Amino acid sequence: MSRIKELRASFDKKLDALEHQALALEAQLTQTKDQAMQRLEQRKQQLRDLLTQVQADVQKSKEMAEQAKIEVQGRLEHLQVQLALGKADARDTFEEQRAKILKALNEFESVADQKLKGASFESGRVWEDLVGQTSRLEAEFEALKGRFQSEKAKQQVTLESTKQELLSKLLSFQAQLKAKRVVVQAKADVLETDLREGLD
Repeated sequence: MSRIKELRASFDKKLDALEHQALALEAQLTQTKDQAMQRLEQRKQQLRDLLTQVQADVQKSKEMAEQAKIEVQGRLEHLQVQLALGKADARDTFEEQRAKILKALNEFESVADQKLKGASFESGRVWEDLVGQTSRLEAEFEALKGRFQSEKAKQQVTLESTKQELLSKLLSFQAQLKAKRVVVQAKADVLETDLREGLD
């Protein structure tokens, strides 16, 4: 099993991931949407900073073949680009950005597992830090996803409530319109009758 997969599979890392999820959910419950989005951006920045260190370690490594370095660097740069994309305030753009980042992250980890097997780096804890940072970022994404879904459900309830209110007002207006039509028709009939009698 590769180093990154071993770290992800370890019991401590699973507990850390659960803790990250709990902290992210707590933040979602206690913060405004803007604060939660800012927290996500901070997690992305922390991961970008760590990836810069990973990139430097990969470039300095003398144990890796150049082709492997190039492939790892390519995946790393793709991941950095996805992380650097702007904020996603709308639910659809958030989901799209989330999917792209997680896909790029998985691709990088997969290539890193294959190409960097056995390579040692100056910063020995870099992979543990990487797994920790990605776990935090994934937890923030999941918590925000839940928030967007909750907001969507609230909006649908509000929309349905507004539709029902508008429908009842419309039905009331139609009833008033019918009543006015009856009154106007009655007045027109009286006027017509009076005019006929006056002409006769």
